Amino acid sequence: MILKCIETLIHLWKFLFLFPNCLAVKSIKKQHLVEVRSMANPPAAVKMALESICLLLGENTTDWKQIRTVIIRDNFIPTIINFSADEISDSIREKMKKSYLSNPNYNYEGVNRASLACGPMVKWATAQLNYADMLKRVEPLRNELKKLEGDAKDNQARADEVEQMISELEASIARYKDEYAMLISQAQAIKADLAAVEAKVNRSTALLKSLAAEQERWEQTSETFRSQMSTISGDCLLSAAFMAYAGYFDQQMRQNLFSTWTHHLQKANIQFRTDIARTEYLSNADERLRWQANSLPTDDLCTENAIMLKRFNRYPLIIDPSGQATEFIMNEYKERKITRTSFLDDAFRKNLESALRFGNPLLVQVLHCIHHTTFLHILFLVHPHISSFLLKFKQ
Repeated sequence: MILKCIETLIHLWKFLFLFPNCLAVKSIKKQHLVEVRSMANPPAAVKMALESICLLLGENTTDWKQIRTVIIRDNFIPTIINFSADEISDSIREKMKKSYLSNPNYNYEGVNRASLACGPMVKWATAQLNYADMLKRVEPLRNELKKLEGDAKDNQARADEVEQMISELEASIARYKDEYAMLISQAQAIKADLAAVEAKVNRSTALLKSLAAEQERWEQTSETFRSQMSTISGDCLLSAAFMAYAGYFDQQMRQNLFSTWTHHLQKANIQFRTDIARTEYLSNADERLRWQANSLPTDDLCTENAIMLKRFNRYPLIIDPSGQATEFIMNEYKERKITRTSFLDDAFRKNLESALRFGNPLLVQVLHCIHHTTFLHILFLVHPHISSFLLKFKQ
């Protein structure tokens, strides 16, 4: 019965996967096939596809002239349609996988763009290899099932003999039937009780292990929390000082300031983390990955500047001779429809009013000839919620 089911599944696989691909090969238009046959120097995808087809058909060659002699035969397409996956040897399967199926360019879409005749052949070859792999995997099972069916017949014959013997002895054991049934019932009840007790014991053991692991995790979390609470004041002081005063300076000066601040905290007996990393403390990994994806360089200086841009209370003045910050800001606020403008832009006033009206970000590029205080005032005015500044600007 199982063997019949396997055979049925094999035929179903063949009908669902091989038959449609055979129809696709059969429906290849003659002019497309003639076009391939007439190629003197075919594209790499076409040559690779036809090499694999020749390999499956037993024509192992990579020379285009020999390949053409195969495909110009009148029975080329019928040979493919009538091909049986049972004819594929293990060496051919391995060579197909190594040389073609593992090649990322060996796919229907790429080959079909190069040749409408070769695309269906690639799908056919892939389906044939998958079908051959399935047959290879199922073959031991089919052989084993055949052996088991033979053994089952032998066992059935022996069982018939035993059944005959039992029927002969039933007369002598009739008086024990009731007692035997009662003992079986008691044994089943005992087995059920044992299974229930065993399941409860297993659940209890698993629960105890889980509670022990949870206790250990909570202890570690509690210890970490106590450590963080003991240094949170110093950590916040250092972070706040860094955000407030370090933005103007380069990386070396920022490090000197940070060292000076930690020295003052030590004098004041304020605990802080000696190994605190500013970028990790003031941002999370997701933010840093997003910034890098938006063209921010990966060095600590640029990451610290991005943190300041994210956490600013006032709109910052950015000195950006290389243009990296401009590119990063345009990418970071792209979804919020950021607009880039300058004081020399004829549409500056329109862009500014649009940003104020709709609350969109506005990046103003300032020329050297414009005083920086004007730039700072303009940046303050861009914020849509500062109505008092907007009133002064309109006046």
